[in-house]
Amino acid sequence: MKLKNDSLQIRKNIAVILHLIFLTLAVCGISFLYMNNQIGSGLSWLTDSGYEDSEAFQQQFQEDLDHVLKYVAYRDVFELDGVLDLSSPMFSVARNDNPEIIYTLEEVLRYAKSQGFYLNDQFEVVNDLFIYDNASTTRDQYVNWRAYDPNATLSEPGDAYMSLLDLSKEVLECLSEYYIVHYRMMVNPSNFYFQVVYQDEDGEAIDAMYTNAEDRTSDELKALGRYCFLDSESIIIDTNLSEIPKNVAVSMERNNVSDSESYYIIAAVDTNYTESDTYADQSIEYQQMREHFFEGLAGILIGIIGCLVTLYYLVLVSGYRTADRKTPYMHGFDTIATENCIFMTALCTLFALFLGEKVGYPLIHLLLGEEHWEFAERMMRIIIIYGCCMIAAFSLLRRYKCHQLWKGSLIHQTLSDLEMYFTDSTFSRRLFCMYVAFIAAQIAGIGLTAVAIHFLRYPVARLIAVILILGLITLDFITFRRLYSTSTQEDRIADAISMISSGDTAYQMDLDGLTGKELKMGHMINSIGTGLEQALQEQIRSERMKADLITNVSHDIKTPLTSIISYVDLLKRENLPGEKAREYLNVLDQKSQRLKNLTEDLVEVSKASSGNLKLDMVRLNLVEMIWQTNGEFEEKFAERQLELVSSLPDESISIMADGRRLWRVLENLYNNAYKYAMQHSRVYTDLIREGNTVFFTIKNVSDVPLNVNADELTERFVRGDVSRTTEGSGLGLSIAQSLTRLQKGTFQIIIDGDLFKVIIGFPIVE
Repeated sequence: MKLKNDSLQIRKNIAVILHLIFLTLAVCGISFLYMNNQIGSGLSWLTDSGYEDSEAFQQQFQEDLDHVLKYVAYRDVFELDGVLDLSSPMFSVARNDNPEIIYTLEEVLRYAKSQGFYLNDQFEVVNDLFIYDNASTTRDQYVNWRAYDPNATLSEPGDAYMSLLDLSKEVLECLSEYYIVHYRMMVNPSNFYFQVVYQDEDGEAIDAMYTNAEDRTSDELKALGRYCFLDSESIIIDTNLSEIPKNVAVSMERNNVSDSESYYIIAAVDTNYTESDTYADQSIEYQQMREHFFEGLAGILIGIIGCLVTLYYLVLVSGYRTADRKTPYMHGFDTIATENCIFMTALCTLFALFLGEKVGYPLIHLLLGEEHWEFAERMMRIIIIYGCCMIAAFSLLRRYKCHQLWKGSLIHQTLSDLEMYFTDSTFSRRLFCMYVAFIAAQIAGIGLTAVAIHFLRYPVARLIAVILILGLITLDFITFRRLYSTSTQEDRIADAISMISSGDTAYQMDLDGLTGKELKMGHMINSIGTGLEQALQEQIRSERMKADLITNVSHDIKTPLTSIISYVDLLKRENLPGEKAREYLNVLDQKSQRLKNLTEDLVEVSKASSGNLKLDMVRLNLVEMIWQTNGEFEEKFAERQLELVSSLPDESISIMADGRRLWRVLENLYNNAYKYAMQHSRVYTDLIREGNTVFFTIKNVSDVPLNVNADELTERFVRGDVSRTTEGSGLGLSIAQSLTRLQKGTFQIIIDGDLFKVIIGFPIVE
């Protein structure tokens, strides 16, 4: 077992190492493509057939063309006979009522240097001081004209006033444009060629043409590779570039200071890159990047796929010690509350980001160029966040596998405590707390919504207002759903109580969907039902045991009793001498007969109550059977001076019953009247039909006060007289009731003072 555990742990470690390797590979691939892809835009450059079709070429061509157009505007301002003329006037200013002052290029450059401005080796305007005095920045110079901007128009009168420093910076910026073209494309060899010509009416060039390809024609320049051509006779630019250059026609018209009626401009790039310049360098770099791009892309794909595969494997085996993955476990860090885990992860992430800023950023600045700092810092932040989040994610995953993600949270613990509190609370307290919480939430939500609506002009306020309104609607829905769920649960509880109270003691309430106090009450109701059912079954079992005991005992008594009766009968036949002997034999005969009757009654009531009697149900005429019973007991009633008064219908009424058992019922009722009716009184018997049921009633006035309830008279061994002066067994009414109910009839005893009445009913068979 230990070997299997170690094997799984080794595989986990290997998967972690492979995941880190693939992650490093993906990061390196992304970094390579980002930091080295200085040309092109995303993956779109892969569709280009060459450097000339790339966005980088188009951008460089546009920049060079813009420089040329500015060179055309500034060359004649700075040059004289092809040489930079420091005495060229740059601008004219006047201060207050003082005379006009004209500044030459030399004076402007000297003043700019005094303020820390100059051109670097890339012909960019730079400054070393960054601090100027008030005099240099005061806009108190009225500008009469500018040689480098003769067509300048003022939008407001205040625009005519400028500081001498601002004017000097304008001159330096114009001079920068001049030097860029002069040194990069004219003094030094370049693959970018251009011709800008303004012609007179005869087709001759006015002044000198602006070009670095004097000995080449337009067709020869077009044949070099990529070109752009525009003349005054057409508004369509002739070009084979991927995009048409911008601002060409506008700049040509603006630079037409001689009002020439015809002009043309052509700019072309020698795509053979015979000269060493920016185009040649970018072309080489483009080809190298194109060759290595697929390697970097493959590294990214392999890294991402490897990360996903190893991550999937780690997700499967995380939290298990054995390969069968049956019993998950948690580390020590996993035992803290879920919210604490998330909070600690956030703190650790912030601390790691802080260390990365203090330690990692300086290393990045030391190892990489400034243009790559931002990307490298961003990648470091992403890696730190990824690592910390992975640790927390696997901790949450192990909690989930151990079913502790929700159970181990503080929210769950709080809700459990609240539920426990409300479970033990009354319904009124629960309703009050819920109502107060609902009202408080409504007031807070409506108040915040009103504040958000007040600032509705702000987009954030509109978003907050929408969120609050949706939150209030959600709160109302949740509250309604909670109340509805509670009422539904209470209805289910009421239904369960109703089922049990109706006699279904075996009913068990379905507890699914019950919560809180309702769940507790559901368990209690089921416990009550279970207890009642157990008590009922125990009572039935006890009754069955008593019935079996009575039957067995009665059967055991019956055998010796039969012998006693037989021997008493034999002794009576012997005509024993002596009056006392015959008297004793009579007593023995009476008591043995009574004991026999009692034994038979016990057996009868036992069978009747347990339902073990076999009934022979036939169609009987109940009217005829009542008449027969009246005839049987008429003489017997006369012994006690009882008058039998019957009210029976003339037509026959049929019922389904066992004749012998029904006779026993009637016999017991008549015997009960014979024994307990008041002498010299009447016994009434009636037979009444009501709908599909026939009711037989026998009633009489009791000879002694009735000191028991009607229900008690049907219990075994209970009689209406406490002194037990009669010879009854106390089982007659119980037997009658049991036999009646076995035959699907009804049995009811009514006592009104000393009036005793029994009503039995049977369904009529038509």
